[in-house]
Amino acid sequence: MDPSFQIIADLFQVPKSDDLGEVKGNVRKRKGSTPEESDDLGRQSLSDGDFETAIRHFRTAVDQRDPTDISSRLDLAGAYDYGDQYPQALRQYETALRIKGDAVEPLVGSSDLFKRYGRYRDSIERMEKAIALEPFNHHYLIKLAETLLEAGEPTRALASASEAVVIKPDEPYYHYWIGDLLIGLKRWDEALASLRAAIELSPGDDYLYLRAAVAFWRADRQPEAIKAVRLASDLDPAKHVYHGLLGIMLEEMGLVEEAHLESDRASKMDRYDHDTLSRVLFEMDIEP
Repeated sequence: MDPSFQIIADLFQVPKSDDLGEVKGNVRKRKGSTPEESDDLGRQSLSDGDFETAIRHFRTAVDQRDPTDISSRLDLAGAYDYGDQYPQALRQYETALRIKGDAVEPLVGSSDLFKRYGRYRDSIERMEKAIALEPFNHHYLIKLAETLLEAGEPTRALASASEAVVIKPDEPYYHYWIGDLLIGLKRWDEALASLRAAIELSPGDDYLYLRAAVAFWRADRQPEAIKAVRLASDLDPAKHVYHGLLGIMLEEMGLVEEAHLESDRASKMDRYDHDTLSRVLFEMDIEP
């Protein structure tokens, strides 16, 4: 016989079904007596996915704080953002900037919002102001680079990402990001230098070897491209797409018998694998 609900409730000290409505009701009625408590209640509500209740608590915290303290207002903006209420979130960031013009957080928050809604010029302007206040913040530099690239300014994006690498040279993502950008700019040898740095910092990431394979192939270094894909496959044998790619690459090199050895695993590719393969072949300038 399965244990009763009462036994389970006693074991885990959870409320009985008759008490659940009362418990929830008490939670809804709770109100912070201090701004810190209101902020905590807001964060708890956000973690529960209840952004409307979170907004109410953060509004209370804003009213409870000194008018020059923008910390709860930033939380309120984040809650609006979480609830996809873009104008309200932006309004809170703008108010925070009027109160404290040298605050970095509202600059970064509003920059993210502008970017999400395609207002790249505004996003870039805000992030540049944040960087002017914190010039050695590599996170802001790479965020600016990502926005610049989306805005169609790859040269400026490369410069910003390169600054991030100077400040944080042991971050593999930054080297990968630059390598990927250089592939897009058809600067194959430079891309390989960045991707090598990324791989040396994160040797177990199979995707980095795939990106290196693209650069090797376009740099007319086909044997190295093959080796890179094989290394990627060794790191993640479950990815059949690598065998599909190897088969086509080997055929392109005239190694038909070796290509046939990949056919069994390649036949197990799913739709996502085929989409990935098509994108990679396009980058390699190989007809599928």
